[in-house]
Amino acid sequence: MARADNDLKKQNSFYSSVLDCSDVGLYRANIDGECVFANDICNKIAGCVSKLQKSDSGSLKGPFCVDPESRRVFMDRLFSEGEVHGFESLVPNVSGEPLHIAEDAKLLLDEYGQPAGIVGAVRDVSSFKNIEKELSLQKEYLTAVMDNSPESVFIEDFDGNFLKVNKVFAKYAGVSDPTLCVGNNVRTYLPPHLASTILEDISNVAATGVDSHFMLPAKDSYGNTINLAVQHSLLKNDMGKPVAIIGYARNMDSLADNSAVSFSSSEVPFSMSSLCHELRTPFVGIIGSFKALTREELPQIAKGYAAKGLQSAERYMSALNTLLHAFSGEDDTENDNGFFNPARAFSKNLDIYTPTIELDGRSIYFITCENLPENMQGNGRGVSRAIFGLLSNAMSLLKGKVLRAGITVKNISGREADFCFWVEDPFGDRDSLDVGSLSEYFRDTVEKIGGKINFGSEVGASFGFELKALIIDEKRIDECITENSIKSILLAEDDMSSQFMLRKKLEKWGYVVRTASTGFEVLNCLKEDDCDLVLMDIQMPEMDGYDAVKSIRKNEAGDKRIPILMMSAYAGDGDFDKLSSLGIDEYISKPIDMVVLKDMIAKYFD
Repeated sequence: MARADNDLKKQNSFYSSVLDCSDVGLYRANIDGECVFANDICNKIAGCVSKLQKSDSGSLKGPFCVDPESRRVFMDRLFSEGEVHGFESLVPNVSGEPLHIAEDAKLLLDEYGQPAGIVGAVRDVSSFKNIEKELSLQKEYLTAVMDNSPESVFIEDFDGNFLKVNKVFAKYAGVSDPTLCVGNNVRTYLPPHLASTILEDISNVAATGVDSHFMLPAKDSYGNTINLAVQHSLLKNDMGKPVAIIGYARNMDSLADNSAVSFSSSEVPFSMSSLCHELRTPFVGIIGSFKALTREELPQIAKGYAAKGLQSAERYMSALNTLLHAFSGEDDTENDNGFFNPARAFSKNLDIYTPTIELDGRSIYFITCENLPENMQGNGRGVSRAIFGLLSNAMSLLKGKVLRAGITVKNISGREADFCFWVEDPFGDRDSLDVGSLSEYFRDTVEKIGGKINFGSEVGASFGFELKALIIDEKRIDECITENSIKSILLAEDDMSSQFMLRKKLEKWGYVVRTASTGFEVLNCLKEDDCDLVLMDIQMPEMDGYDAVKSIRKNEAGDKRIPILMMSAYAGDGDFDKLSSLGIDEYISKPIDMVVLKDMIAKYFD
């Protein structure tokens, strides 16, 4: 008996210590609400409050953080429903300042299911409410600053989803309330090829931390074509971790039309010419610096960043030249009779649109005829602009999942021939295409180089431009790319920086590449299109590489078996016996040795 009493005392002592150590006020009351127990925190909160309901005996009544009428309603709820109920109340403390208190309470039942009392927890949440109020005020400050800006201001996550926008952006989007834009992706407001440019730039800024500046042709909510000057900057938290992208966009056309700008018509071309020079000159230094870096002895990861920087700068320079030419009215007198490789000119422009094609769930094949010369004579820069316009129109006018693009040579006579640059949707509607549906930019660039726009007469939708040119070199291109010789690879990688660099490397090796970021996307891609090989990261969100491989192998029919190469940065994933049992053909660890990867892939395509 003595031992039992001793154990009971120890148990009560333990429970008391737990209650007293809690940072929450705890109490127990009888069915009338009169407190029979309250821990120190509860008594401390009660001591801070100037007006408390008390019983006739002077003890606290619980729940005790509300006025009598609210307490009556609350007690009725407890007795009728018996669930845990919570509420918040604002009461004055002893100095008259408001005290914000949160309380939860539950009805206790005896062994017969009858009400026996009330237990409750109470907490002073004034500090939290003050923080909420401060955050709300800061949010109002941010909104006021953004809305007073004359340009569009927006905050995006790394997938291009808008977290916050200002009124100028909302007007561009065609909505009255900026909050309606939150959660939408850039694809909601931009056509695929422009959205692709934005998303790729977000990826670059997130990977490098370097601000970006570029021109972007777009249409506002009224269908008007505008030229946007866009800037992206990386936002980091107090721990130095990247959390979002801050974006700015200004309509350059509205600035040019502003009557407050005192340029005469004779001054504008000079000013634009100076602007073009100022924008192009730094890029020459950037590209040269990156080329020098790629020749240096650098760590593997640094080499990857240098190569990516060079590729991005060269692509940016190409697009910049095209946009500046259209914006400034520069003529084509420079390089109007030079020598250039037509296949390379087409490929470089096609490379700009590849991300757009992929994001739109489509693919494009580049086809060249066997008699295509390696060099042709003519206005290489003008032809490149016409190809750029051709592809831009094709992206919006041709709706097929699989497109074909290429160059055809005919009527070869001596050193002269007719060249045709074209894009085709084999299953498209020919009647939907006419000269009026093509952009003015495309028509003008073709006219300036003495070309002629044509439309294919065969089955499907096809259009392009023809021009006569001198052939300076009859040497054929070493590797003629045909529709049947191209191998396709599905690249599954959730890290956008790694995905970008790997995709560019695979494309450089001559493969058509489609990308995915999760295991689910891999399965969807394989349902939509066949591919010749899958290169997949093990660690991916939603569905990892292991589960994706299991599903792929399970759904394969007959003797058809697609090669699967696995990548991982984690040593523990490198158990090849385990991987092989799942149906994985090869394994390569990160950081990836590109020479090894190239040989590994080639083994399956020989």
